[in-house]
Amino acid sequence: MSNLKLNIALSCSVLALAFSGFNVIQTKLATSPVAPHAYQSPTQQPHYNATQYTQDTQISTDEPEQIAKLMARINKLETRLQALSMEKSDLLSEQAPDEFESLIFSLIEKREQQKIDEMKAENPIYGFYEDLPEDYEMRIKTDPEYASQISNDLKQKILNSSLPAAERLAAMSQLQMNMFMLNRNELEQYDYQAVESILNMTHNMSDEKLRLQALELVSRTPIVDERLSQSFVKMLEQEPNDYVKSLAAEGLMSQYFQSGTDPKQQQRIAQDLLSLYENASDPKVKAILKNLMGDERMLEELKRQSNG
Repeated sequence: MSNLKLNIALSCSVLALAFSGFNVIQTKLATSPVAPHAYQSPTQQPHYNATQYTQDTQISTDEPEQIAKLMARINKLETRLQALSMEKSDLLSEQAPDEFESLIFSLIEKREQQKIDEMKAENPIYGFYEDLPEDYEMRIKTDPEYASQISNDLKQKILNSSLPAAERLAAMSQLQMNMFMLNRNELEQYDYQAVESILNMTHNMSDEKLRLQALELVSRTPIVDERLSQSFVKMLEQEPNDYVKSLAAEGLMSQYFQSGTDPKQQQRIAQDLLSLYENASDPKVKAILKNLMGDERMLEELKRQSNG
């Protein structure tokens, strides 16, 4: 019999004995002639003979002895139960630390994994952070072959239209992160082809949240390309979503500033910005561009650049 079952059995025995003792006392008191005789009239007392008195006295004398025996048995069982409880506690104190520690670490690990899963579900394009090896950044910086191989693999994922959109966006985000880790403004694998692939993917995306994240990545690209600038112009003119318009405006302004080393390209972008500001049919476009420019000085600079 296990210690737990033995403890339960002993506890039940103690309770049974206690109830038994109580019942004995209650029964004796109920059957005792003492109470009835207390109310007998003096005329009835002669009928209470010596024999009856002797029997009553014997019952009264036996009751304390029976109660004492019951109490002794109860005390003995309680002592045994207490000893078994202490024995069980000692056993737990020897085994519990390792088991308890293992349980705690298991719960912590389960909770951490739950948080990671929630984060990936909420923002899938950045979920790759949790899967990177601990030495990832150092290897990217110190091992050119490793960095090149990782970047090539990421670009292939970006271009693979059969992959889920979230996976392609995660690859694009990781590729961009690699470039920043290397403290570079350009990366061989992070080119217009990769950016265009993501941009084209947004045309048929049903998940609006994922689509906005894709456009955010594209609008903040360090790539400068005339084709990309024209894509931003088109979004400003045709996109019904105001937030997407603002992303396109940011992307176009970013193209303008980054094209400083190419005066002709910068001039074309300045002309596009001015044309949108002055002639756009949607007044929201002008309001968005005005907010980005900040003040009249930027507008004057665009005019100068557009005139060459």
